[in-house]
Amino acid sequence: MVRFPLGMRDWVARAAGVSHRSMNAEIVARLRHSMDNWPDQLPGDEPAVPAGDEERFLLDHFRRLPAAKRRALIALLDGSRPTV
Repeated sequence: MVRFPLGMRDWVARAAGVSHRSMNAEIVARLRHSMDNWPDQLPGDEPAVPAGDEERFLLDHFRRLPAAKRRALIALLDGSRPTV
C-alpha cells in the first residue's frame, strides 16, 4: 500500500495510461529506471563544501543569482519584504 500525496495518484494514472501499463507496472518501471541510474558510489561523510570554503562557496552562488533573487534573499535574511 502506497499513500500518495494529493494529486499524485491521478498523475501516475495518466502516465500509466500513456505507457499502456497498470499503475503498479508504471511505478515499478519508474523505480527500476531510477535505481538503474543510481550512482555506484554515493557521497560519503565528506561535506558538500570543504571546511573553510563555505563563505566563498556561498558568495560565488549568490553572485550567479539574478538580481531579483539576490534582492529577495537579502530581504529574507534582513527580515524585511523584498523589493521588486
